[in-house]
Amino acid sequence: MQSSIFLVHEEPYCIWEVDIPERNNEFLDGIDTDFFNYIVETNSNADDEKRASIALRSALYHAMETMFSLLGAYIQAPDCTYAWIAKCSNSQLRDLVEKIKTPNNNIFTKLNIEEVSWDCVTKSVFQCYMPGTEKNETMVKEFSTFLNRTATEFIKKNHIDEYNSLKHGFRVRSGGFSLSLGTMHEYGVSPPEEKMMSLGKSDYGTSFFTTEAIGKRKGNRSIRSRRASINWSIENTILHLQLISMAIGNITSALKVANGAKAGTCQFHRPQQDSDFQRPWSITTGISSCNMDYVIHEEEIITATKSEILEKIGRVSKI
Repeated sequence: MQSSIFLVHEEPYCIWEVDIPERNNEFLDGIDTDFFNYIVETNSNADDEKRASIALRSALYHAMETMFSLLGAYIQAPDCTYAWIAKCSNSQLRDLVEKIKTPNNNIFTKLNIEEVSWDCVTKSVFQCYMPGTEKNETMVKEFSTFLNRTATEFIKKNHIDEYNSLKHGFRVRSGGFSLSLGTMHEYGVSPPEEKMMSLGKSDYGTSFFTTEAIGKRKGNRSIRSRRASINWSIENTILHLQLISMAIGNITSALKVANGAKAGTCQFHRPQQDSDFQRPWSITTGISSCNMDYVIHEEEIITATKSEILEKIGRVSKI
């Protein structure tokens, strides 16, 4: 029997197998690195543009999750990638990604690197890509910046809420929003459109409901809903998805090399221009999110703890 100790963020595990390398290579060989490119190609020219845009947005979040899962496994358990990914929860993955952005984070790693930072991890991923050349240095620099910017979006609360709304019960309304401001010269009368200043608009986006606690009482289970809206560019979504798809292929190749594959048998890809790494962030809709709703004060509601709610249900059920 063979065994390997690894950590998923800070949680320790020990995997036992008859042949760990064989199982790990089987897993890596089964990864479809072109899957998200297929999603882009299938939906980019679809007849139903609104549904296609939602499919692409869902795929973008899914691709982020896949990319950072593979990176997490590469950092902490490259020898048993399949086990690391199976044990890693969404919250653990986001905590790990957020911690990587912090200097001197003391993250456990099996890689031979100075520290777990995007720069050091990227150097390790591309150590077999044209080593010692200017192209390698540029690739590492641009890819590291890309990972850092994508990580910021991956752990952003409104993006987490949007992704959960898309994948859990499809709790979204498709379509973006516009927001304009103007001075009201007469009470109750909106200023003319030409006097309004636009803060941004988009035809693409989502609106959905989130919930949050209302009241500061300890153990309180009273909540309220809040409407959230997010604008995004369909071009931005496609460009970002294509870059992440490319990254998934590169990380998978790095994992194969780490498990004994010859460097020449694994492919590494990059966009045609260095500036392409930053293109997803060069397209803006102006205002990107909006969270407006009714004002509900704590004194207007009755707070209740878990035991109080269960007791109330018990009384009602006896009537």
